[in-house]
Amino acid sequence: MHRKQILSIVFVLISLPSLIAAQDEHKHALIDRAVRFERAGDYTAAADSYLQYLKRFPESAAVYNNLGANFFELRRHGEAVAALQKSIALDPGNERAYFNLGTVYWHLKRYAESVEALEKAVALAPRHYPARAKLCDVYLAAERVGDAAVCYEKLLALTPGDAQSHSNYGVALLGARRFDEAASVFAENLARFPPRAETFNNLGVALLELRRFREAAESLARALEIEPGNEAMRYNLAIAELAAKNKTAALRQYSFLKKTNPALAGRLFENIFRGKIVPARN
Repeated sequence: MHRKQILSIVFVLISLPSLIAAQDEHKHALIDRAVRFERAGDYTAAADSYLQYLKRFPESAAVYNNLGANFFELRRHGEAVAALQKSIALDPGNERAYFNLGTVYWHLKRYAESVEALEKAVALAPRHYPARAKLCDVYLAAERVGDAAVCYEKLLALTPGDAQSHSNYGVALLGARRFDEAASVFAENLARFPPRAETFNNLGVALLELRRFREAAESLARALEIEPGNEAMRYNLAIAELAAKNKTAALRQYSFLKKTNPALAGRLFENIFRGKIVPARN
């Protein structure tokens, strides 16, 4: 069944001018130049400026943090990890570097290391919303759905959150087979935020699991009104219609999928005619 969650990458930079206000002019110039390049999106030049700074002043955790963020933007992931680890070594209490390190590990699909870094960030700053939100997302990506559900509960108790966090919470509940709660979360999401095909689809999946077949079909039909070309949602709608004993409606989806996705249409055909297909014999 099509269940979708979106994970985003957001880095936390550390404000640097205040750190060097009382220091020499050359030091200030290097930082100022790096920040200007950063704001302009020239991450190569920004990283070069930070590296020049660190050659002369190698003990700045904040600069290593920002260097790591720039390396990530340049897809120099190994160097990003090394810079962020150095930042943490210089300042073990800096939750921002842990957050950024966890984000890099998540991008690399090194989920165990990502969770370890993000859990440390949350332990250091329990009310740091981005770190907790990212931790929840990584639990979900790693298919640790029970941990993800608990994490989202804490996140949404901390703040009302956004539509995607609510949606991901519902997906975690689906994965944990807490279908009643998942359906409630998706319904609330539709009431509070602009309707999205993803949410109608996932509500339909939850209702299908609850054997509320007619409601499931109605929700999945609403999903297709928003994304008519979504083949996975058409397949889900066909399964719901079939469960609701509306074979004609299921066949309409089969006819569509037969033209656009023969493999998925074949799976649907087997569901529609299950028990009526006579296997060939030698």
